[in-house]
Amino acid sequence: MNAQLCSQFRIGLLFLLLALLEACQTPVAEAPENLIPEAKMAQILTEIHLAEARVTKLNRISQDSNTLIYKHLEKQIFRKYQVDTAAYSKSYTYYSSDPEQLAEIYKKVTEALERRKKTTDTSSVKKSKLPTRLKNLTK
Repeated sequence: MNAQLCSQFRIGLLFLLLALLEACQTPVAEAPENLIPEAKMAQILTEIHLAEARVTKLNRISQDSNTLIYKHLEKQIFRKYQVDTAAYSKSYTYYSSDPEQLAEIYKKVTEALERRKKTTDTSSVKKSKLPTRLKNLTK
């Protein structure tokens, strides 16, 4: 009888552990109706990170000013891509629920930022080859 009780205890413990493991797993989020496609999301995120960098570079004294400038830039980005704030927020939440998918999107963001950096670097090199008298001219 003691062996039977021990066996039942083990089975009960096994079911409890399985239930706990199941509860710890994050559920797969359901895609929202207005899900932004991955490629478009990568473009939006690229521009959002550039806007954040621009605002940070401004070094405004007031945090409120920085927030207002960023919100204005963000609104322009959403208008450019014809996306509303709710669709962006829901899409970001959905993609965040799958780290591998979000990593793929951010891989595209990183590549886009690297391409942009290279074009900026090459254009500054071209400018530096100008004669000194031409560098000081204004457009």
